[in-house]
Amino acid sequence: MLLAIPVYNEAGSLEGVFSEILDHLPPQIQAIVAIDDGSSDGSAEILDELSRKHDRIFVRHHQENHGYGCAMIESMQIARKHGYSHLVTMDCDRQHRPEDLIRFIQMDPSIDVVSGSRYLPDSRTQGDAPEDRVEINSRITRRLNQNYGWNLSDSFCGFKRYRMESIDPNQFKETGYAFPMEFWAYCRRMNLEIQELAVSRIYTTDSRSFGDDLDRRRRRYRYYLETLKAAEKKYQVVYPAAPGI
Repeated sequence: MLLAIPVYNEAGSLEGVFSEILDHLPPQIQAIVAIDDGSSDGSAEILDELSRKHDRIFVRHHQENHGYGCAMIESMQIARKHGYSHLVTMDCDRQHRPEDLIRFIQMDPSIDVVSGSRYLPDSRTQGDAPEDRVEINSRITRRLNQNYGWNLSDSFCGFKRYRMESIDPNQFKETGYAFPMEFWAYCRRMNLEIQELAVSRIYTTDSRSFGDDLDRRRRRYRYYLETLKAAEKKYQVVYPAAPGI
């Protein structure tokens, strides 16, 4: 298995996060790839030093910021290219607990997508999630469930495990924060098996910016919705018929 971690201007937390990851790294995870997406705060240099110290850490650098989705697509491409059976992705902003890695590994390997959820009954909470993110997540998740016949509770958690045999990363084109929208449409089209796994909801800071345009709640929701609709058209997603029809 491969663990992939997107990084953008996380210099203040990198050494601590990677130390915790290495302390809790299951033996099934053979390598860690950090995707440095054009960081300008010294993250690149810290990652290179970590890679020199630890032979299981590899770094891919982008000269410019290409977006969260680009990092996800590249991670999947690396996993496919090097023959990894599964890819695990997690963030490095301390919102994901390295202790949970083993729980993703222990899930049935035949499941196509194991998706972390911060909103299941067993999910623990530390800090308050920003209201706008909770609202947008809830609206998008509800729409997916209604239209796809699913029962998701969290459509935006980046802590996931992917069975690479089931996923063709070259299909994906969305490079921004709306990447999950295209991914879910792809899952529906390919009829992939998805199972959620309770993870902690950790918010110790509300510092993330989505960019000047997307920091506004309505614009961000519209961006997600438009991306989802475009992906559904691209993948020719058909909604299941309502009961009795």
